[in-house]
Amino acid sequence: MTRRLRTALLAATATALLLTATTACGDDSDDGGSDDIPGVDEGGTSEVAETPTDAPPDEVADRPEITLPEGFTNVYEDWESDDPTEQQVLNDAREAQNSVDLAILERDPEADHLAFYHRAEALTSAQDWIGGFVRNDRSIAGSVRYFAPQVTLQAENAASLTYCADESEATATDVNTGEPIPEDGGEPFVSYTNLLEKDERGVWVTTSAQSQRGQCG
Repeated sequence: MTRRLRTALLAATATALLLTATTACGDDSDDGGSDDIPGVDEGGTSEVAETPTDAPPDEVADRPEITLPEGFTNVYEDWESDDPTEQQVLNDAREAQNSVDLAILERDPEADHLAFYHRAEALTSAQDWIGGFVRNDRSIAGSVRYFAPQVTLQAENAASLTYCADESEATATDVNTGEPIPEDGGEPFVSYTNLLEKDERGVWVTTSAQSQRGQCG
């Protein structure tokens, strides 16, 4: 998420996380240590060209419409592939990230769109993460830039995705006042590694994710 939303978010494939007044997905330490995360944002919608999934109609589920409200934006650079399967992975991973951010903004850890794109431990961890924002009266504002995505197809229905995030233009806010939470001045770049599986609906769901702060840029 954002560097001003920083936490020691441990075990995206477990259920525990710590959330403070200045929290974020990824590692807050200066040593570039690894954290696990839930598997991630113009005028309220993600900035990316519409890209067809290229999957046969009977393999494409009805995706929920995810539109981020004004005040928070995710920008996806080069989130495109010439390979149709890789493009499907990118499309669903993008919407998985948007679903997390929308759930934070809606203050709804049980949002249907979140469960649509996350499964198993990744879903549990995402719900815990979002719940921390609700409990601590925090939200998010600004913009996050996602870039340098790389898909690796591991099997017919399994893939990994690595990418980078630039969180320098995003901030945590106080829900009651709308004021930004003071930043801690940490490294704004984060590298991500997500695992995805294609489910029975034809959706590439995020099953786990890891982050490492300071590894991109």
